[in-house]
Amino acid sequence: MGGLVVPSPMVAEVESPDVLIIGAGVVGTSIAMALSHLDVDVAVVERRHDVGEEASRANSGIANCGWSMRPGSLEAELVQASSGRWEDLSTRLGVKFRRVGLTLLAFTKDEAQQIPLLADRASSNGVAAEIVEGAALETVAPHASPDAMIGLFVPDEGVVDSVRLPVAYAELAERNGVRFYLGEAVIGSSRSGDHVSEVVTTKRRFRPRFVVNAAGVGADQVSDALEGENFSVTARRGQWVLLDREFGKSVPSILTGVPTNLGHGPMVIPTAHGSVLVGPDAEDLERKDDRSTTIAGIADVVARCQRLMPAIDTTFAIKTFAGLRPHSDPTYRVGWSDKSSNLLQVAGIRSTGVSSSPAMGEHIRDVLISAGLSSLPRTGARDSLDYARPLWWDGDGERSAQDPLGRTVICACEKVTARDIHQALQDPLPATSIGGVARRTHATWGRCQGSACLSGVAFITSLYTGGAAWETPMHEPGSSIGVGETSRA
Repeated sequence: MGGLVVPSPMVAEVESPDVLIIGAGVVGTSIAMALSHLDVDVAVVERRHDVGEEASRANSGIANCGWSMRPGSLEAELVQASSGRWEDLSTRLGVKFRRVGLTLLAFTKDEAQQIPLLADRASSNGVAAEIVEGAALETVAPHASPDAMIGLFVPDEGVVDSVRLPVAYAELAERNGVRFYLGEAVIGSSRSGDHVSEVVTTKRRFRPRFVVNAAGVGADQVSDALEGENFSVTARRGQWVLLDREFGKSVPSILTGVPTNLGHGPMVIPTAHGSVLVGPDAEDLERKDDRSTTIAGIADVVARCQRLMPAIDTTFAIKTFAGLRPHSDPTYRVGWSDKSSNLLQVAGIRSTGVSSSPAMGEHIRDVLISAGLSSLPRTGARDSLDYARPLWWDGDGERSAQDPLGRTVICACEKVTARDIHQALQDPLPATSIGGVARRTHATWGRCQGSACLSGVAFITSLYTGGAAWETPMHEPGSSIGVGETSRA
């Protein structure tokens, strides 16, 4: 059976899974879900207290259809293979998805010259894309700046609830027998000949047949701990502004500019739940934990996005934040280690981890099978999540009204009930913090950003985590709400 296992730090447990996955972001959990359908023993270790807690918790949510990928690359192959599956996958996992379309805008003659080249690239990848200008541009992107000379319209671009996605991947994997060990960092390893024989974490030892390094921004450190390749992963920070759903009514589709060597640059993105993301910028950092925002950075992001959509109004802003994405050279370091025959590196998945994740999990599964992992299917494996979802997912208000907890709304902005929060704290992969509850339900993430509901969320969460409500972790253990005595001066 799968489940969340948190042993005593004094217990030197030893396990021997067929596959050990290091990292429980969107890539690691997608691999776990794919492997959970095989009759093999799989374990996942994650240094953070929850799945999806690092790069996966603050990204664009774009489900790229493959129009901008380098033709023939593994990235293009996996993104294209994933694109057509989002409607079915989101239904089975209870994760919100919308296919909203994207328009790339050119404002100068130099930028306009790139449009036919980008259209050719989309065509090479088998993606529909239309060059639009004048009245046609206004039709497909009525919210775009009138100063745009020409555009490229990509109708199949989508947006997904990328924060909820790795949680759903992990929950399905757990139900199919995968074990998740959260709050465990890899600290060392042992070798036998040319392969990793033992992986040591802060709480146990693993003796796996295969090891998959899917540690995101920490993949280089994990590779060093496993005596694999020496490479560098830089944390590329992107700053964001979130505008509420009232403004989202005026943003029907994604707007972006002509890409540079740092990516697409700031974008205007309607989210899966109807709000709007403005950003990100791109800044490579030495530190891998710097999620701070700057006044100058946020102002620059807003100004650049107002070039795409002059009507952007920051009075609708409800949150600013920063996310980190792993940048390395090369990107998509996916393959067997040259130094360890049983170590599979899945690193440098910079901007398309979400977009490629459905196919990435299956790709890694097939690579492992080719290396000798059993391909026998797991008897009784599930392919969907069938338990209750919050109100905006299942829309079953009548059923909720029959349950005292179901008719007690805690988060009015996101229509989250007490039942939804208790469910998030009782699942086999339960939330253990306020951030974990938010990841599963969106409570505290609405227009008021927790001003009205944080006390209720914290109180219910404290019933499961122990201690006073004000001591409830926001994210990692020790990151409390921050309540303390005030000065009377």
